[in-house]
Parts: sequence; structure tokens; C-alpha cells
Amino acid sequence: MENYNTFENPSNTMTTVFMNLKQQQYALNMQIRLAMQIHDAQTQADLEKELEKITERIKRFSM
Repeated sequence: MENYNTFENPSNTMTTVFMNLKQQQYALNMQIRLAMQIHDAQTQADLEKELEKITERIKRFSM
């Protein structure tokens, strides 16, 4: 019987997290554009705050 290592490679995990953050960033940008188009300033402001958090997390990967 084979023993499979259940631990992921740390670099694979970090790549996955980074790619997920980039996808969230893209989705938030699209939602912000939609909020701008429908003139929903409150939603736009809320989304921009969330985008700032995601952007900060992305920046940590480039250090």
C-alpha cells in the first residue's frame, strides 16, 4: 500500500493563494465598474475598501 503525502508543497499553496487574490481583485474591479455605471456611490466605496485590503495582501507576495 502506498503512503501518499497529504501535505502540499508550500510554493504551490502560496501560488494558489496569490492566484485567488488576483481573481478576487479582478472581480472587485468589475463590481466597482458596475457600481459606477449605475451611480451607486455607497456600494462603490464599500467595494473600493475591500479592494484596498486585497491589494495589500497581494503586495505582501512581492516582498
